[in-house]
This record gives sequence, structure tokens and C-alpha cells, in this order.
Amino acid sequence: MRWQAILAASIAAAAGVTSAAYAREPAAAPALQETALTEERVPNEALRRTSPPNAALDRTYEGPEQALLQADIDYLVREGRRAIARGENTALWTALVFADDLASGRNAEARRTLTAAPGGLNGGISDMLEPFLLAAEGRVDRGVERVDSSGGNLPAPLPEVARGLVFESSGRLEEAAAVYAVMVERLDTTPPLDAEPRTPEEFQRALNAARVTNSVYRAALVHHRLGRTEDARRYYGIVQQFAPRSADVAANLVRLAAGQPPVEPTLDVRSATGRWMLFVSEYLTQSESLAAMMAQQDPTGGLSSASGSALLQVGVLLAPEADDWRLYAAQQLLDAGGADGAERIITMVPDTSVFAADAQIVRAEIALERRNDEAAMAAAERALAQAGERWSIVASAGDIYRRAGHADRAIPAFDRALGMVAEPKDRADVLGWRAYAHRFAGNLSAATTDMRAAYELDQSVDTRLLYVSILMDDPRAWRDGVAVARGLFAEQPDSVLRLNALGYALIQRPEGLEEGYRLLWRGFNNGQQDYAVVDSLGWAYYQYGQFEQARALIERANDLSEHDPNAEILDHLGDIYWRLNRRDEARTQWRAALEARPDAIRRRDLEQKLQRGLTAAAPRTRELPQVSLPEGPSQREDL
Repeated sequence: MRWQAILAASIAAAAGVTSAAYAREPAAAPALQETALTEERVPNEALRRTSPPNAALDRTYEGPEQALLQADIDYLVREGRRAIARGENTALWTALVFADDLASGRNAEARRTLTAAPGGLNGGISDMLEPFLLAAEGRVDRGVERVDSSGGNLPAPLPEVARGLVFESSGRLEEAAAVYAVMVERLDTTPPLDAEPRTPEEFQRALNAARVTNSVYRAALVHHRLGRTEDARRYYGIVQQFAPRSADVAANLVRLAAGQPPVEPTLDVRSATGRWMLFVSEYLTQSESLAAMMAQQDPTGGLSSASGSALLQVGVLLAPEADDWRLYAAQQLLDAGGADGAERIITMVPDTSVFAADAQIVRAEIALERRNDEAAMAAAERALAQAGERWSIVASAGDIYRRAGHADRAIPAFDRALGMVAEPKDRADVLGWRAYAHRFAGNLSAATTDMRAAYELDQSVDTRLLYVSILMDDPRAWRDGVAVARGLFAEQPDSVLRLNALGYALIQRPEGLEEGYRLLWRGFNNGQQDYAVVDSLGWAYYQYGQFEQARALIERANDLSEHDPNAEILDHLGDIYWRLNRRDEARTQWRAALEARPDAIRRRDLEQKLQRGLTAAAPRTRELPQVSLPEGPSQREDL
């Protein structure tokens, strides 16, 4: 779409990487540069809520992404005004300054901001934002017409969502309900399978799942607010098929039955604009991630979509009731290395929110990232106190304890969660979590017992993959794990995930090494950006005594996982360096593996290696099996 390309390009332009195509955008007319756009203003209070406390006004970042990692929208708005004053009217700066103008009720200035945007009032960024400005100006019908005039640039159901939000923003709920009802009838509301997509239809359902869920939820809210109980219940039911553990849906169904309004407040123009930015942010993030995947780009650290993150962060500031999106925004920053920004975003979730317990889990994850295990466990305790009947929160708290190395507290939490669930799939999930906690603590027998019980209850893809992962480490259960891995692979032999599960399980034992090696070569041919399959093949080379080839592959796997250090890969790399007589480098990798929070068995092995080195005999060098694919790389640069 037009505005998608413009907004994505503007992030690069703002960071000083202007493309030739973008550089051809005309500067704003001099008359516009003399307007209030050039004034130094303190951004609206709402847009300052997540900025660093006591931050100097002259603070600087290397580019917008670094500011986004700090959730510093205040800084970006100020920079946006300065950039526009210089005639640098990128879509990023336009969106930020427009949000500030709209939040402050400066509608005339918001219109001047759009007029000065790339393409002016007929450009892509105005297509995205002007409908909500028209609503703020009291011209709601014109705002809906504006959506219709640019709706061809948007994938379904976003045009209907924009129309519905414009109507909601002005309290015209009957018309919003009519728009949403038509929207739902046109949507494919079949939830995606739990397996990997195999057909174009399944792939499209997987791509659309989040968009469908959030769109139908808006339909449910409006019908709920209008007292249309049966329609609201039906729409909430659709949402539950996509997101069965949604706390807000569960709370609203209780309120619907009691004749009470939804937990969320009604929208005004500002919060409706924020909600719209959230919808657009999801689409932008997905589009840019898909583009990187199709281009077979190596995964990189940081934000997967800076443009999507910018709209996400602005959206949650303009829509203060959007606590579900706030959880997502905080988790996104945490995954990208922005723990401080994540903490400031999650602090916005009040204790009265239906997502208060979820926010405590995110706080615990932030504390774990900072190596503050005591703070993590304290947050997990608060989550347990707020969990009520939500077994998923209890299980999540158990996993926090597990990651902090406290099996003595993790297992009782999983026991409590297991006592709260009756559905076979839910019980299987809790048993799987508990099995992993046992495995992490080094109790292979208990882990296998739990995993077998989970498998009896549920044979979904996720459960079977975890079954393979747990049983491959138990010498008494290895064959059963391999048998299930074969079944997974037979169902979908073009799946790199399933191929790697089978191949890696096989190479755990000498009798499976040759078959596993051949399979993993096939997986590597289709998944050279997947660090798991690259590491698996490298480890197969190691077991054949081909240490240089193993080094090339596992160094690549380590590079691919650099933004999220993996104890197993680092351990493998240390072993390879030791065999190559690079002893200091080996110990460096083993220390890094210890820092990456390995399970108890690996931790004991690593501590022994650091004390005594590798004492077992090296795998003898053997001829590699012949495969139909080209022989493996002998040098890292060949990758």
C-alpha cells in the first residue's frame, strides 16, 4: 500500500539513510514552514508517559530505533517538529507530530501537519490519518467518506475497521455496529491450524489471525454496549476460538450475562486514533517481517519493524485502555533488548486492569533479563495473588520460577495449575510445562512421565514436538521420542521444524547418526537462516569427527542466535574449539553458555569442562555419508 511503503522508508530517512526514491519527495512550501509547525512545544502529556524520567531536553539517539527501544516518544515528537521545520517531511515525523496535535486538540495544526506531509492531503499518510482528524473536526460522515476514497490501499478488514472506529469515536454506535456486522460476515473466521500452513488458504489464515481477532473483538464490544446480547456473545465466541485464554473476553462475557457494559470505556477521537494506529502497526510489522523472510535475510537483533513499533507505541499512549496491546509492546521491546523502555510501558497497566496479572509476568521477565532473580520471583508472587481462576497465569509464574532455577517453587505452581483445569488440551499444556521444569531441573524420569501423560491427552503438533524434545534426552525413552518425531515428519516432510526435530533426535544416539545426518542436510538446504537446524547439522559433523566443518556451521548458528544467546549452541561451540586446540576460546564459550541459563544437566557438564576441559575421547574422524545435496562447507565464509 502507498502509506506502508512511505512510512517504512521514512524510518530509514530519519536515521540518515535516505533512498534516492525518497529523496525526490518535495519539501514543504515555505509558507507552511512558517506556521506553528516550527514552534518548540512540550509534547502532550500522554505522549510523555513512557519517556525516561528526568531526561535532558538535549538528549540524542543514533536514530529513531534507539529512541523506540527506550519508549521515548517525547523525544521523537520533539525531533519530528524540528525535522518538519527543516522541510524534512517524512511519514514518520508526520505521524508523530499529528498524534501530538490531535491529542492536544490542535485540529488546525494537525491539518497543517498533514498538508505538509509527503503527498499532502492526497498522499498515503493522509489516507491513513485524515479520517480521524475529520471526526475530531465534527465531520464524521466526511471522515467515513475519506476512508472509502482510500480503502483500496488497505487489506480487509482494515477499511471496515477504520469506518467503525470513526463512528465509535463520535458515539454513533448503531452505525459502527452495522459496519462491523457486515465486516464479520465477509471475514473468514476459521481459526488457523496449530500445525504449519500447507496450503495458500492455511497460510493466509495464519497471517490474518491477529487482525481477525482484534477486528471481531471490536464488533463484540459495540454490540455488547448496545445491549445486543446474542450478537455480542456470538462475536466473543469467535474471538475465543482464536484466543481461548483472553482475560478481557472472559471478563466481558461475565458482564454481558449480568447486563453490565464492557470493561473497556467507550472511545473518543483520541483513543479511536490510537486504536487505529495499533491495527496499522500490526500490519506493518507483519509485512516487513514477511519481506525479510522472503528475501532470506539473516535474523538481526533489535526491532523487526521500526515503523510498526513507532505506531504501536504511539497507539498505546493515545488509547489508555489498550492494556492488551501494552503487554505486546512491552514484550516486543524486551525481546529487542529494550528492557528499560519495556518497564516504562508495562508500568502503565494499572492493578485494576483485567491484564494486571499478565503485566506482573512481563515485569518478572524484565527482571530475569536483568539477572535480578529475586525481583522476578517477587513479580511472579504478585501474579499468583492476582491470578484468580486463570490457570495460565499460575503456569506462567511457575515458568518464571523454573527460569530462575527454583524447581522447588516451579513444580508446586504447575501442580496448582493442573488442579484448575479439566479440558484435555489444557491439562496437556500444564503437564508439558511441568515436564519441561522437571527436565530443566535434571529429573529426566519425572519429565518423561509427565510428557507421556500429556501425549495421552493431546496429540496436537505442539504437544508432540515437546514430547520429542523431552524424550530424546532420556535413554530409556529415546526410541519412543524418535517414533513420534517420525510421525510428525511423515505428515509434513517439507517442514524444516519437523525435519530438525527428527534429525536432532536421531543424532543423540550412534544408531541414529547416519540417518539424522542425511535428514539434517536436507533441512539445512531449506533453512539456512534457522539457527536450530544449522546447529543440529554442525553437531552431526562434530560426531563424525569433522571439526572444521562443524565449526563453520555452529559459528553461523551462534551468529544467527546472537540477539538471544543459546546455551546449547555456545556449549557446542566450546566443545569444537577444544577439539581444535583453541582452549581459551573454548572456555570463553562455555562461560557464555553458563551465563545463558542452561538446564541443570548442562550446567553441571559446563562447570566440569571449565575445571578440567573435555576429558572424554574425541569422536574419531569418519567418512561422511553420501548425500544428494552438495557437500558441506569447510570454511565459515562458504556459508
